[in-house]
Amino acid sequence: MIKSSTKKIRDMDNQVEKNKAICKVFFDELFNNANLDAIDQFVDSGVKVHKTFPWQREGAKAFYDTVEVFKLGFPDLKIRFDDVLADGDKVVAKFTVTGTHKETFLNIPATGKKVEYEEVNIVRFRDEKIIEHWVVADTYSLMKTLTGGEVHQLV
Repeated sequence: MIKSSTKKIRDMDNQVEKNKAICKVFFDELFNNANLDAIDQFVDSGVKVHKTFPWQREGAKAFYDTVEVFKLGFPDLKIRFDDVLADGDKVVAKFTVTGTHKETFLNIPATGKKVEYEEVNIVRFRDEKIIEHWVVADTYSLMKTLTGGEVHQLV
């Protein structure tokens, strides 16, 4: 449970600002702290995830799949928020992802290379839970770094 952050969020009056705060805590806990409890706390059980990868399961399980695959390949993976914008029930979070390729990632053996790429995530909220998620990531830069120019399909 992420207590100190959720207390501050509960005390906020503006719902749009609350949604932004929840979004930041969610992604920070998920990727910077590898805290999978954030999924149960902030994601609705019926969430619609517009999947980026064909290997992701449906619903909230897609978040578990993503964290597992990326944290395995990049154990030191971190995100840095560049922008967090909100309007109505949607929040857009643009962040930079960094990490070191220390283990096999999508059938690419560990290279020891440091990666850095950008992602834009959009989440939609209802009752302070994420009910829909989209992501666009610069996977071209990621794969180019890992393979030295040969770009593999992310399957």
